[in-house]
Amino acid sequence: MMQERPAQGQVVCWSLRLWMAALISILLLSTCFIASCVVTYQLMMNKPNRRLSELHTYHSNLICFSEGTTVSEKVWSCCPKDWKPFGSYCYFTSTDSRASQNKSEEKCSLRGAHLVVIHSQEEQDFITRMLDTAAGYFIGLSDVGNSQWRWIDQTPYNDRATFWHKGEPNNDYEKCVILNYRKTMWGWNDIDCSDEENSVCQMKKIYL
Repeated sequence: MMQERPAQGQVVCWSLRLWMAALISILLLSTCFIASCVVTYQLMMNKPNRRLSELHTYHSNLICFSEGTTVSEKVWSCCPKDWKPFGSYCYFTSTDSRASQNKSEEKCSLRGAHLVVIHSQEEQDFITRMLDTAAGYFIGLSDVGNSQWRWIDQTPYNDRATFWHKGEPNNDYEKCVILNYRKTMWGWNDIDCSDEENSVCQMKKIYL
């Protein structure tokens, strides 16, 4: 007994349905991918605006600088007015009133920043050019116990990139650090955290 073969029209119909299902799946996947790209792009575009809004809660005026050597490379980086740019950061020297280390960090925090973290000779040289050789300035380094030094932003402490004065640190009870000038050079000196000194604040630049 011979089996009946599907009519040619039925084969064409099933083929069309399969092609339509495949086409719809591709369109749905493409739509999801495009939507994902749009959302990601909007988030990336809005991120600087959020950062600018954050800075404006602390600072009424920002100064922006053009960076890059060619038109295609140019970007804009911004720091609050009266702050100095270097690398990826902005720096501010607090000289309005001396304070303890905790109070100095609070003052930096009220400006949307933290006490300065120094990882290179170039950065220290830039900072010290802004400072008064007759004063001392808290930096964001402290002893958390047993001579374990820690930066306030939790970046690793590298004892091969430190700038202690000769003979420093020299007292176990002195848990905080200032940047000060001795004889012919700037360096770090451990002091009591309750001592009152000036300070240097640091924040990341905003890029546009």
